[in-house]
Amino acid sequence: MSGSYGCIPDNIATFERKADAIYHIICTFELALYGRKADDLRKTGYTDLGGDYGADYAEIVKCNCSNSEIHEEEVA
Repeated sequence: MSGSYGCIPDNIATFERKADAIYHIICTFELALYGRKADDLRKTGYTDLGGDYGADYAEIVKCNCSNSEIHEEEVA
């Protein structure tokens, strides 16, 4: 997920593998594949985007929902 600090995330997606989630975020924000932000995602599952990419942060968290497809719906 990604978004602005203090707000509901404006970009949410689910993936089977963490690597797929990392790649999604890298492509969405056009991050350098092996840059610091991509490395932070790989190591901690979080990176501060600083608002330079249209969002303040990007984060990968494990979903414990019984129906993860609810996250695929567009967030208003």
